[in-house]
Amino acid sequence: MNCRNCKKSITEFFSLGQMPSVNTFLKQEEIATEKKYDLSVGFCPHCFLVQLINNIPPEDIFTHYVYFSSVSQYFLEHCKKTAKYLTEKLHLNKESLVLEIASNDGAQLQYFQELGIPVLGVDPAQNITRIAEAKGIKTITAFFNHHLAKQLREKNIRADLVFGSNVLAHVPEIVDFLHGVKQVLKPKGTAVFEFPYMKGLLENKFDTIYHEHVFYYSLIALVNLFKTAGLEIYDVEMTPMQGGSLMIYASCPGVFPIHNHVKDLVAEEIKSGFNLLGTYQKMGQNVLALKYSLVDVLKSIKREGKKIVAYSAPAKGNTLLNYFNINKNYLDFIVDKSKAKQGLYTPGTHLLVEPVEKIYETRPDYLLILCWNIVDEVVVMEELQEWRRGGGKFIIAVPSIKIL
Repeated sequence: MNCRNCKKSITEFFSLGQMPSVNTFLKQEEIATEKKYDLSVGFCPHCFLVQLINNIPPEDIFTHYVYFSSVSQYFLEHCKKTAKYLTEKLHLNKESLVLEIASNDGAQLQYFQELGIPVLGVDPAQNITRIAEAKGIKTITAFFNHHLAKQLREKNIRADLVFGSNVLAHVPEIVDFLHGVKQVLKPKGTAVFEFPYMKGLLENKFDTIYHEHVFYYSLIALVNLFKTAGLEIYDVEMTPMQGGSLMIYASCPGVFPIHNHVKDLVAEEIKSGFNLLGTYQKMGQNVLALKYSLVDVLKSIKREGKKIVAYSAPAKGNTLLNYFNINKNYLDFIVDKSKAKQGLYTPGTHLLVEPVEKIYETRPDYLLILCWNIVDEVVVMEELQEWRRGGGKFIIAVPSIKIL
């Protein structure tokens, strides 16, 4: 396998084996024909890019999607703050254009629009872009790539801000994608991307590995990648999203001075060995230890005759359930707020997704929280307080096991 950036040979360091597409929820009659795919991760020792060995074609994942950004209040609050922050930082106004790639249901763009800034979304999932359009957010239903970017530029559509939240890791043809970003940027425009930081993988947050995430980014790898596409990263910030994310700022070379934030984080990553294969090889050993510990905890609870229900069915949760082989032997069922998932079965483990109200009817003893990145939001949810007062407890598995 050759690197998707520099085309040199990469080395596999971790494999989750054959895994289903973790956002593909199933009707009962689809379970028998469910597909599984290799899920192995490799490291490029030349440009330091961590990436899947094999990927599923994006058309098989994103053209009908079950993740809706607006489901999470925590995420919406982050979107509102991000819009205000970037508007001020980049001096955006009513003459500017914000183009968001993978704009989903318009969760982010609605807040730029509220500030009076013209917006345009691009997203391949027709079922989701219809929702964005209903909100009054102009959205193109398509995959963003160099070809689409050239079409936009021919129509004189160029952006002061190209924004992407949790998309940069999803694009197999990443160099072509970034060439497209350069095409639609105004000469002094900025591209801002936010995505889970590589450091999380080394902190047991392994469940961010799934087929949608083709890449797992360190800053040293991103500097090399953006250079390939004729772009330059000039600033970087940490955000709390997804248990720790990077937000990078890129432009055409030489437009903005490179901030010390970039230089300092590059130096920190090299000191931490982000440029060395051995650093990543240790990850697999740590994840296996976590697997055995969690399974032991669940077995002990079940031996006591207690009920365990999984809370939320995010992609990361389905990675954990499948790799740890946590199924109906441990969990009575799973609940999720998303109506698009309710009544369907989870990929691989085939747990029926129920509405949250099912918790009140069955009174489980424990909830295994799979959306650990918003655990603070979950534990204070008003609709769970009666269950908690009745003695219900939470189990958190990632990055380490806790019972609350």
